[in-house]
Amino acid sequence: MFEFLYELLCGQNPDPIFATDIYPFVGLFTLVFAFVFTLVFYIILGRSRPVWDKTVHWVITMVILLIIAFGFAYNHAQTVTEEDENSFFYTFAMVNTLYAFIYYILFSILLKRFSIFAKRTPF
Repeated sequence: MFEFLYELLCGQNPDPIFATDIYPFVGLFTLVFAFVFTLVFYIILGRSRPVWDKTVHWVITMVILLIIAFGFAYNHAQTVTEEDENSFFYTFAMVNTLYAFIYYILFSILLKRFSIFAKRTPF
């Protein structure tokens, strides 16, 4: 599943290690972390106090997730392939960041109804 998603936007990488080791691990990590960050925002922060229901807090949570998604994808690809620099790493990390953004939006739509104070954040 993740191989298809990454190759859809990144293009096919001739190195088979991406399909076997990098795409599945980074894809699952990004999906789980997007869910955890959304869960933290809506369930933990969105139920604790009415202070955390602002759109700016939602954006800050998302930006932190996107930075982690980019850094993890780049670092994991670099570590597994044992290469210092590769332009594909940047492309892969940016695509992973885009997927983290999409996951965060989708999980926000699903989880915001369970929040007490952040039911209307951000839309």
